[in-house]
Amino acid sequence: MNADLKLAFESIIEKQKDHTEKFNYYDGQQPLVYLTYRLREIFQGLDIEFMDNWCAVVIDAVKERINLTGLNVPKAHQNAMNKIWTLNELNLEADEVHESALVTGEAFMIAWPDEKKMPKAYYNDPRLCHSFYHSDNPRELRMAAKMWVDDDGYYRLTLYYPDRLEYYASTQKADQVSSHKSFKAMETPSAKNPYGKIPVFHFRLERRGRKSDLTSVIPLQRGVNKLLNDMMVAAEFGAFKQRYVISQVDVSRLKNAPNEVWSIPGSDGTGQGTEVGEFGATPLQNYIEAIDKLAGDMGRITRTPKHYFYHQGGDPSGEALIAQEAPLNKKAQDRIEKFSSVWRRLGSFLLELKGINVNPMEITPVWDPVETVQPRTQAEIRLLDRQSGIPLITVCRRSGWPQVEIDQMLQEAEADVEGLGERILSAFDKGK
Repeated sequence: MNADLKLAFESIIEKQKDHTEKFNYYDGQQPLVYLTYRLREIFQGLDIEFMDNWCAVVIDAVKERINLTGLNVPKAHQNAMNKIWTLNELNLEADEVHESALVTGEAFMIAWPDEKKMPKAYYNDPRLCHSFYHSDNPRELRMAAKMWVDDDGYYRLTLYYPDRLEYYASTQKADQVSSHKSFKAMETPSAKNPYGKIPVFHFRLERRGRKSDLTSVIPLQRGVNKLLNDMMVAAEFGAFKQRYVISQVDVSRLKNAPNEVWSIPGSDGTGQGTEVGEFGATPLQNYIEAIDKLAGDMGRITRTPKHYFYHQGGDPSGEALIAQEAPLNKKAQDRIEKFSSVWRRLGSFLLELKGINVNPMEITPVWDPVETVQPRTQAEIRLLDRQSGIPLITVCRRSGWPQVEIDQMLQEAEADVEGLGERILSAFDKGK
């Protein structure tokens, strides 16, 4: 039996539970966790659970700052790259890739020509794919795998090598498969890979292993949910002051209504005296303070400003906002640098599928600026750059303009110059 088949099956199965848990926490599907079995037993009959999904806040705060707008390539091939970008809706695929990488620590894109020989690239769920690297060169892929359930309910598994692709299918339904031994080669067992490169592109946050941005957040999120539910239970049973009456007479006829006066006989002198009073309300502030403490911890661990979790009095000024978000921006920039190298390789491979050879180092991913900058401030920065002698094209590129918009600007500027020249000549001919 193929050793790589066994390795691929076991590796994909092994990580599915962990990845699913992280996706669930990000989506807000979070189980309520108690510290002891006895508490779980008592509260298992609750009709409703409360949660404050801060996992999504942590992920979205970074994802919103990672926006890929295009791939700049040498000018002779820019139109081809733009067509590939549009055809594959890579702006949408990129959002899926970045979200998955932040949530689970990894994401995958697979590229291959379709029946019409057009380059196609798709985001793939990390629970279905796995990459294997050479032990002596951890940056070079040795093999990649994808395993999924087909429309008939059977597993399909593809192994990707630099020189070939191998195809396998399970002999049993997917829910009955427990071992790689349930797989056999398909009728067409393999296909040649004429490109000499593995068409699987692995985005990851850390090279030493899978490390999600939620790894340190989930334990705190569980604590937040626990405290929030405890607070709601306390609010249900103890947040309102409760009044009591101790009396020897029947008080069942007493009505609790506006303008109602209760007449309660006193003690007969032999038993418990008549007494009225109230129980104090259960304070909820201690829960709020504990949740606020966890919010601060979560913000420090993930570099997320606290105003993302709780609204604070007054809106921060532009400069204060820049200072508060500086650690978050640095984190987002680190993610961009790690993703950029993979996008370069993917862009180069997509052009190769079109018959165009471009070195990955000649490709520049274009990202929106990660900083929160006011429009007026941005305009002043561009003006100062131009006054210091920086070319307009460079200024636009630094501002995150894709090449197609830069080209359009140059064409419109050239048209304006030609139009101005024609107007000057026309005025000269008229003797003006």
